[in-house]
Amino acid sequence: MWGRVVKLDAKNLTSISLLTTLAVGIALRLLMPMWGNNYDMESYRIVADIVARGGDVYSETTRYNYGPIWFHILHALDTVPWNPGDKATALHWKVACFLTLVDVGICLTLFRSYGAKVAALFFLNPISIIITGYHSQFENLAILLGFVSVGMLEREKRARWTWLGLIVLGLSLSVKHILFLFPLWLALKQKRWSRKLLFVGVPYAIFLGGFSFYLRRDAHQILKNVFLYRSWNNAPLWTDLAPGMLLHHAPPFTLFIATMLFLGLLWRPQKAIESLHFYLISLVVFSSAIANQYLAICIPSIATQWNLAYGIYTFIGTIFLLVDYDGLHIHYLQNLLRWEGKYGYNIIVVFLFIGLILRSLNKSALDAMLIRAQNGFAWLVNQVDYQIKAPW
Repeated sequence: MWGRVVKLDAKNLTSISLLTTLAVGIALRLLMPMWGNNYDMESYRIVADIVARGGDVYSETTRYNYGPIWFHILHALDTVPWNPGDKATALHWKVACFLTLVDVGICLTLFRSYGAKVAALFFLNPISIIITGYHSQFENLAILLGFVSVGMLEREKRARWTWLGLIVLGLSLSVKHILFLFPLWLALKQKRWSRKLLFVGVPYAIFLGGFSFYLRRDAHQILKNVFLYRSWNNAPLWTDLAPGMLLHHAPPFTLFIATMLFLGLLWRPQKAIESLHFYLISLVVFSSAIANQYLAICIPSIATQWNLAYGIYTFIGTIFLLVDYDGLHIHYLQNLLRWEGKYGYNIIVVFLFIGLILRSLNKSALDAMLIRAQNGFAWLVNQVDYQIKAPW
């Protein structure tokens, strides 16, 4: 009897904890649009207006650098009735509400897999709150689809779930291509070449197919503004740690791609969900371009691997978003700290890098890394040879 009471109480406490987390996190996100609009929200307003009058987004603006799914979502949100007033502010509120629901989806996914503590570490993280509510970029939608995809791929080994998982992964790429290299990570895990090609081919085919309706008129603009688009190439970790001679001969974007492919090979034995968490953190750490919204990409994953360095990353990242010109730019705090965010990315990413190292250096991982270090180049050659000789 007492055992059943204790279990019931624990279950109730978990439910109360989750509901409290959701209530507080939702309220804080929906307060953020009160700070006003930013460049991205101005871009959303431009895109929504183009779609509303039946215009051609890729031809009429250079301020849209993604697949077509998001501009259809913007148009749908723009048609939702709202209190009369400034159209840009109204769209901001609606986008913030939609992306808050996406964060709720991520929170519930983490709660189901890892429990209430991890769910709270994500949903109450100030970086996630500020990016979703104020900045309102939509990386979280691509991430949620990534989690759904991996959940399907890790289900029963049936072709149906494999195909559905890869299709959802393709939709994630079509929303925003932050997981663009992840199909390659998954393909490296497959033993047969036929499955490697399947895991690469399906997501990329869906991503490219999303542009097929627009290529006839907009091929040049899509190539220029989507595929060749590069954000602010500040490369904080590379400029901090890489020798100048290396950067002179190898651009940060090349180093970023090479590092991500190497890490996909290194973490090949990991389960797909663990690989996704490492991918999201590594993406931010080694990226050749960092903007404010990128800081939120890794938040669901560091919640599952929490350590002191990730805590410092969150603290400094939050202060940065409060004082930065592209963030909330709170003047009182800027004056108090005498900081307007200069070199903020360099400091923040270093702590994320330290957190990634600390998370990787558990005993078993350290032993494995030492063995691989001893083998050195021979190990890498063997791995490449294995991929080449994999059966069909």
